[in-house]
Amino acid sequence: MHLPMSFTTPTVWLRAGAAALMVLAAGAGHAQQAPASAAGSAAGAAAAASAATARYTVAMVLVRDDQNIEAGFTSYLQRQDVPVRYVNIRFSGKADDIQDLRSRVRAANPDLIYVWGTPTSLALAGRHDQPAGTSIRDIPIVFTEVTDPVGAGLIPTLEQPNRNVTGVSHVAPLPVQLNAIRAYRPFSKLGFLHNPAEPNSALIRDRLKELARAQSFEVVEASLPLLAGGAPDPAQIAPQIQSIAQQGADLLYVGPITFLAYTHRDAVTSAALDNKLPTFCATESIVRQSGCMFGLFSNGSNIGRYAASMARQILVEKKRPQDIPASTLQRFSLLINMRTVQALGLYPPMLLLNVAEVINVENQAAK
Repeated sequence: MHLPMSFTTPTVWLRAGAAALMVLAAGAGHAQQAPASAAGSAAGAAAAASAATARYTVAMVLVRDDQNIEAGFTSYLQRQDVPVRYVNIRFSGKADDIQDLRSRVRAANPDLIYVWGTPTSLALAGRHDQPAGTSIRDIPIVFTEVTDPVGAGLIPTLEQPNRNVTGVSHVAPLPVQLNAIRAYRPFSKLGFLHNPAEPNSALIRDRLKELARAQSFEVVEASLPLLAGGAPDPAQIAPQIQSIAQQGADLLYVGPITFLAYTHRDAVTSAALDNKLPTFCATESIVRQSGCMFGLFSNGSNIGRYAASMARQILVEKKRPQDIPASTLQRFSLLINMRTVQALGLYPPMLLLNVAEVINVENQAAK
């Protein structure tokens, strides 16, 4: 079906039945994402500027380089005159390295831990409903880019975390994402590549199947085989996406799954393009820095600033993280990658172009 829409400036409303859901359009809401190197430089400059007079230590625990989320986090605290020294700690993402990660974080003696992503957040804090063991329960933790902190077991509820963890989720609700897809093009079969090694993946798959039953579409699923050590096999990304395409999927949905949407995002988007399969992504970097065709999400800089406001409450106002509700931003940016659009010949409706941020137009024109 074609999704009925009405437009205002600067927002577009995607409507399905009685639900009216707001998507942030072009303009102020579409802050440009800095390249990873630029975001890292901004974060480094902020850290250097405040290091000499630092009153607080924040451990920045990442599985990747700094990006615009971290730049938004550090710049907000700098503008608020919160004197912070940042200690960057890299996590391999491997289960065998969790104990070492916790030891390195404790050795930094931080006043607060900033962490990106569900697997890393769980590696540090553990599930709320399991014994503490060596997990970190006595240092405030602020997370970003955790898709479903309640479903993943990180906190019991968004409103009352009831532990040393709070933070910001970046993902638009799945019904809103599906509305955005339909606003671009209708579908009856939605492809999904499952990574059994990430808890998020099963949560997303199950929710998609619930919505499929309610909205009369089919989820075409493939699952990545696991290697002997329990990690997913990246060599199977292309064959599994080919299988999804051969089963007649109209589009590949790439959820906020670290292994697919970040670590191996180029393999995912290249395989989809090879199979003439359009892609919709729930995270920003795979659209902006790889070949995903379009996506809907909270802007990274805004996420970082919001997380930093929570950090300020904890550090300066001495609020307890368990008393600060975790949250999802309510405004979302629509991003269209014209290089992939042109390669597939699947141009968006003009009404969407009026409200979306469009990238890679100049590069394609030059060709």
